[in-house]
Amino acid sequence: MKTPAVVGFYGKSDAGKTLLITKLIYRLTNGGYKVATIKITDKEVSLDGRGKDTWRHSQAGAELVALSSPIETSYIVRERRDERRIIWDIAKLGQYDVILVEGARDPSIPKIQIGDAERRDNTVGIYKDNFEEIIEIIKREITKIKQSANDKTIIIRVNGKTIPLGDFPSVFIKNTIVGMLRSLKGVDRVDKVEIFFGY
Repeated sequence: MKTPAVVGFYGKSDAGKTLLITKLIYRLTNGGYKVATIKITDKEVSLDGRGKDTWRHSQAGAELVALSSPIETSYIVRERRDERRIIWDIAKLGQYDVILVEGARDPSIPKIQIGDAERRDNTVGIYKDNFEEIIEIIKREITKIKQSANDKTIIIRVNGKTIPLGDFPSVFIKNTIVGMLRSLKGVDRVDKVEIFFGY
């Protein structure tokens, strides 16, 4: 399973998040990158329509409904999932280079601020008509993930037993922890991390 880079975007309503992301998708895919996206919203919306067969399946109790047609496949899960879980699910579905997250809040995700907005943790850039700079930030994140995938320095022991990790879980866990640590006050850089705890 390939480990994708993840870059989030946030800003006020009507700041141009969707417009910027669609331009980025177009540019990145034309540059040979495989792109996936996530849209996070607080509005109660559904892709599924009342009375449709898939709606009936979920109303009958199905926790996950998949629709496959000649033009697309959709998965509908009847629960709100956090960003990290959605990223994990997407990474298992395909070989993506980057996942762009509109409305990202997770502190471990590097983010681009669009326009004037309250700054969020792990903001790595601000978009104000500097499209090429944003493209370069995304490419740097993709490069970092590729390098991180080659650097398997994460070791997890549970009750004294070392747990074997594949590429994706290793990079996913490592980048999540590093992202969270970078958002803490007093942490400028992360070279080595030691975490010990018990129940």
